Amino acid sequence: MAIKKGRSLNKVVWPSAGSGPATRNVPKIGRNEACPCGSGKKYKDCHQQAGEAFLHKLAREKQKEELRALRADLKERGVPWYKRMFYRA
Repeated sequence: MAIKKGRSLNKVVWPSAGSGPATRNVPKIGRNEACPCGSGKKYKDCHQQAGEAFLHKLAREKQKEELRALRADLKERGVPWYKRMFYRA
């Protein structure tokens, strides 16, 4: 196989100018704020020991709930099941 002239093998694909930095999916919570689990305790007294893992778990649960709600909305609008099954938010 011959290498064609004028072509770069190490082509870099740059993001488009309109795309900004990635959004943060994990909420930022201060030590003295209420814990997002709903216990009513301060975050430092409730789930701070679990740390980022707990916040990532909450973010995943929120995304799953949003996806379920979106799929339910699509079902009400009459979108076939095979299109709803592969839909990702």
